[in-house]
Amino acid sequence: MGIQLMVNNTDIGIISLVDESETRHLSIVCDKFTKFQFDLRSGLANTEEEPVQAIGENAGRTLLPEALMGIISYMTDLKLCVVVTNVVDGVYRAVIEDERTGTTFPVKATEGVLLTLVNKHVPLYAEQRLWQYQSVPLKKGQPGVAIPINSLTREMLEASLEKAIENEEYETAKHIKEELDRRAKE
Repeated sequence: MGIQLMVNNTDIGIISLVDESETRHLSIVCDKFTKFQFDLRSGLANTEEEPVQAIGENAGRTLLPEALMGIISYMTDLKLCVVVTNVVDGVYRAVIEDERTGTTFPVKATEGVLLTLVNKHVPLYAEQRLWQYQSVPLKKGQPGVAIPINSLTREMLEASLEKAIENEEYETAKHIKEELDRRAKE
């Protein structure tokens, strides 16, 4: 798993989920707040007061989600996993599942991925049909990542449409407009 900024928009991050064989990946767009949460845990975030240290064995502080996951692990026998299930209106959805009972709790996929980062004992899965449809071949060393058009929010599509027209990229603009029209019909 990795995260990077979307070109020309520092308020948007892209989470790249890679399969175990490292042949395919799924790109999930996240907002500025979620990207900051990932950066906090990787030591990349800076706050106004001081740089934040990475969370880990030698870290000097623990954030609330890490503390709560520690309490849950200590006080319950829950066996959690996160499953990315679908994409609706440009937002990937997931469930946090108790593997022992099958009880699920719906969340945004970005929040589920963050939970797996907070607690390394919570595995991350994607439904096979979603993975087959949404993931793309992984090309190591190539700049940029492919993002399926249906995984962008309406606001992102509208901004991309304006930029495509501005840059005279009419074929791209046509595809974006088709996606906006398809969503309007639903």
